[in-house]
Amino acid sequence: MVPVDIAHHVKEAVLEVTWDDGATSRLSAVLLRGWCPCATCQGHTPGLRFHEPPAGVTIAELHEVGAYALGIRFSDGHDNGIYTWPHLRWIAAYGQG
Repeated sequence: MVPVDIAHHVKEAVLEVTWDDGATSRLSAVLLRGWCPCATCQGHTPGLRFHEPPAGVTIAELHEVGAYALGIRFSDGHDNGIYTWPHLRWIAAYGQG
């Protein structure tokens, strides 16, 4: 699955992803920051863990990483995570609670 459209809704602090299968995911900055996949956040052990982000965190900048992922810089300065398309889809499906 790959995105066909990605929209950053700044006022809502939401990333909206439309997938090639027609599904749409709305991912808040809090959710994305909490599920950051980088080694600093997740360590080097198996499995993913949600880490409570700083209050009021927003998305400061987005950039594509090749044709397979997004890089996200958050308002707290954190920008280590590479959000692959499968990881974004996983957050949309399972990371919301």
